[in-house]
Amino acid sequence: MTHALHKPGAPTLLLVDDSPEMLILLEELLSDRYNIQTASSGSEAMEWLGSAGSLPDLILLDCLMPGMDGYQTCQEIRRSSASGVPVVFLSALSSIEERLKGYSAGGDDYICKPFDMAELLAKIERHIVAAASKRELDQQLNDAVNAVMSSADMVGEVGVVLDFQRQLNSTNSYQGIAAHLFGAFERYNLDGCVRISGQMGRISQNTKGNCTALEASILDHIEAQGTEPHIRPFGNHTSFNFGSVILFLRDLPMNRPADMPAELSERCGRQIDNVALLAEGATTKVQALDNQQAVHKLVGLNAEIVGATRMALADISSRNQAQSMRMQDLFEALSEELNNSFIHLGLLPEQEDALASMVGRYKDKALAALVKGRETEAKLGEVIERLGTLDR
Repeated sequence: MTHALHKPGAPTLLLVDDSPEMLILLEELLSDRYNIQTASSGSEAMEWLGSAGSLPDLILLDCLMPGMDGYQTCQEIRRSSASGVPVVFLSALSSIEERLKGYSAGGDDYICKPFDMAELLAKIERHIVAAASKRELDQQLNDAVNAVMSSADMVGEVGVVLDFQRQLNSTNSYQGIAAHLFGAFERYNLDGCVRISGQMGRISQNTKGNCTALEASILDHIEAQGTEPHIRPFGNHTSFNFGSVILFLRDLPMNRPADMPAELSERCGRQIDNVALLAEGATTKVQALDNQQAVHKLVGLNAEIVGATRMALADISSRNQAQSMRMQDLFEALSEELNNSFIHLGLLPEQEDALASMVGRYKDKALAALVKGRETEAKLGEVIERLGTLDR
């Protein structure tokens, strides 16, 4: 194996021929444009391809060689890491049968000896450019496929959040919220524990049920950090504290090592963002359930107040009616007693009429005051009826 002085940026050719004279000739003709590597047999060429730090841009391969001939060598190349390198056969045999053998072996072109220099250079350059274009297209295709797959992953991950939000619409308990959270975690291939606190109590759960003592202590530690929403690394895990909703996700690193594969690191980042959306949705649902609970308590308290007020008003009305009847009886007894006393008082008829008229006026005023009291009762009754509509 020999090679000429390296020329930075120039393509590399691997020349394989059992004739030293042909290798020297080819190297003299091509070394001004290309970096040259040579091998005197097929096995030597395969050995160099297996150990070289980089692949050549093109292989010129003699067909007739002892041991492993050119066709066998080409077949081995196509099964190796150099399978994408263009192979151009150089042969003294020009029959169609030999060309077909080269094609079947996986060759890209076939040049007969003695060759025309211009034709050789043109074919070498054409195959190098074509191979470079193919590699670029392959890379673009690979990037496009990766982008499509990444987009599909992102759409699927966002779909988990949307499904979770829809499921919350029919949830009426903290346990239901926790169950839907664990369902979303499972779709993300995540595991952890959840704490939900509010007016309906507090639950601390994992995928199997109630949290273990260790999990509960971890949630206690996270809860003690405050109620302001925050996401923090917790070793190789991540905690989400949204006040009424606390999440602890195992093996979801927030601080990812530099040697972590880029795809995995990006997925972890997206999962942290999506779990934060889940926590926000769960927190909003907890607040809605708590507000609903507060309304139920207010309605119940209002019903108690309305009921007690109705009873008090009924008692007042009953007392007013009894007082009105008692007042009526008292004035009638006073009038009768006054009429009976006129005989003994020796009053003039005008004086008797004036006294009776005065008593009558005071009777009318007292009864009018009782009527006003009943009007007030009626107004209070209307207010109570309006309050009573709040608990219906």
